[in-house]
Amino acid sequence: MTTKYENHESSSEVAKLLKVLVELQASNTAILARISGQLDTALCILEHISKHTCLALNEVHLQTDYQAAIKAISEALIELYKTSHPEAALAYEKLEKVRSQLLECCPEEEPKPICCYHPCVPREPESGTRETLIGISDPNRVFGAPYPPAEHDDTEEPNEDEGPDVPVGLFRGFVTPRNELKLMDFKSPGGAGGDPDPVVFGKYTPYGTTATPLSTVAADISGAESGNVVLATGNWYAVYSTDGGTTFKSIDPTTVFPNTADGGFCCDQVVQYAPSIDRFIWLMQFSPGADGNSRLRIAAASPQDIINSNCTAWTYWDLTSVQFGISSVKDATGPLDYPDMALGNNFLYISVDGRGTGTGNGLLVIRVPLNEIQTGATINFRFTTPSDSASAYGGHLCQNTGDEVFWAGTGSPKDNGTLQVFSWAESSTSYFWRDVALNYNWANGTITSNAPDGNDWLNKLNGFPRFAVTGATRRGDEVWFAWTASNGDGGHGGFKFPNPHVQVVKIDVKNGYKLLDHFTIWNNDHAFAYPCLATNDRNEVGICLGWGGNKFYANSAVGILGDFVVWYPELSDIATTRWGDYVSVRQASPQSGMFAGFGYAILKDSTKTAGYRFDPFYILFGRNSVVNPGPIIK
Repeated sequence: MTTKYENHESSSEVAKLLKVLVELQASNTAILARISGQLDTALCILEHISKHTCLALNEVHLQTDYQAAIKAISEALIELYKTSHPEAALAYEKLEKVRSQLLECCPEEEPKPICCYHPCVPREPESGTRETLIGISDPNRVFGAPYPPAEHDDTEEPNEDEGPDVPVGLFRGFVTPRNELKLMDFKSPGGAGGDPDPVVFGKYTPYGTTATPLSTVAADISGAESGNVVLATGNWYAVYSTDGGTTFKSIDPTTVFPNTADGGFCCDQVVQYAPSIDRFIWLMQFSPGADGNSRLRIAAASPQDIINSNCTAWTYWDLTSVQFGISSVKDATGPLDYPDMALGNNFLYISVDGRGTGTGNGLLVIRVPLNEIQTGATINFRFTTPSDSASAYGGHLCQNTGDEVFWAGTGSPKDNGTLQVFSWAESSTSYFWRDVALNYNWANGTITSNAPDGNDWLNKLNGFPRFAVTGATRRGDEVWFAWTASNGDGGHGGFKFPNPHVQVVKIDVKNGYKLLDHFTIWNNDHAFAYPCLATNDRNEVGICLGWGGNKFYANSAVGILGDFVVWYPELSDIATTRWGDYVSVRQASPQSGMFAGFGYAILKDSTKTAGYRFDPFYILFGRNSVVNPGPIIK
């Protein structure tokens, strides 16, 4: 029997839906009215052009007749003059003979027309391809953390470059925003909006008091898990768990690995777990040495190796900026900065910003065979030319990428109505790029959001990585890309977003790179930024991002796209002007229907010199039916 409460709820939902439809209809009507007015203006202009063209043609025809008559009269006058002046006629004929001989030798140039017609040709999307280059690196092995801890200077500011500019492009259309993304405490019972299969959490562990030494500049959280083993990193530190993420132990990377190469370890790190070879893969960035050159270090260990050695037994390989042919940059960051990592069917993919002259100043993408990592052999890697991916500077790689890796750029030479998409198939040694036109122009103004203490927690993001595509994942034949946009509109009017938000596009990469969808993650009261995406084996797209502003300090949240809700486990109580530079979400393993999220809050802490500490966390989440499956009915 239907209750009055249920009828009231149903009527309320219908009323909300009708309101949305009315708003959409009003928006569409306004757009059509504007288009209609513009068409009337265009028709009027075309009518004037048609009239003026007709008058011009008539005048040209009349002037041609006049000139023909003048020519005939002039020729008659010459003949009359010859008759009355024979000596002049003879001189005239001699002169004409000399003129004809001169024209045979040096003919006169044809006069250039004052107007040249160029037919209108539709602009084809830009595309290109290039063969990759080859490098090798020999393996090294460590065990037992035998090295002394290295001091680090946390006052140095990495990521010194700004992200590329994004100009306003040709008008693509007006955005009609969908539902706002809600924020909910992950302890809230019953999910959001009565979802019959809500997101729930299988594990939540904050480890901010465990991880030392912590950076006071940026947290830069990354991690991955494989059953009972969880490995997570931040600026300068790493933690690991062998009890499924219930407790964590801290390790100092400078004691595990030798720290004498270039300028030593600093400080961006990324972690992945590769189920196909049963290896955790740990990527570390090094500071530049005296010569300005730097390197990336790839380390690999099985979950059992981590358990047996207390996370100190690793095989590692170094990839240097010299191998990539990038000229040195003598500053705190060096020629390689802001790395990322993704896994394909048969390859490990690494990206890093190439900084310098020559082939630098763009996103460098490296491909390493997974089987060579598994066996601990010499790795034979391939890599791209960074300058080809100038638009993708500061961007990240596509997760769960299968048989082809993807990355994308919004920056110059592209604009806020075009996305440049790159791809590299595992069966090919060449990579490709092409333009994809978006549905509308996204907001590309100043990215800013103030916390309650007045600190603009997105101040650093506005400089770097700015509008870079930091979230990307593959779902079947679809690739999803996500990036931070500002408040406001895209430069052509329409809806004005009240806060910075996240843009998301879905592209069919198997059928002509067709744009399938273009939508926003937004909220009227808070800003969203720093999106990271991943796909589980249920073809759901998980997200981890930063949010804050207005009455809230900057925080992290996780969720599944399509639910219009993200969940936060902890709230910050202080803000800084540099919240980033990234958070992480991964497909869990072996619970591949779930996600492993790695984010953080910032908490006041009088025991720290900075007056606060980062509180990173590990969180395992997914649908209730996966996290808490019911009994099997036979």
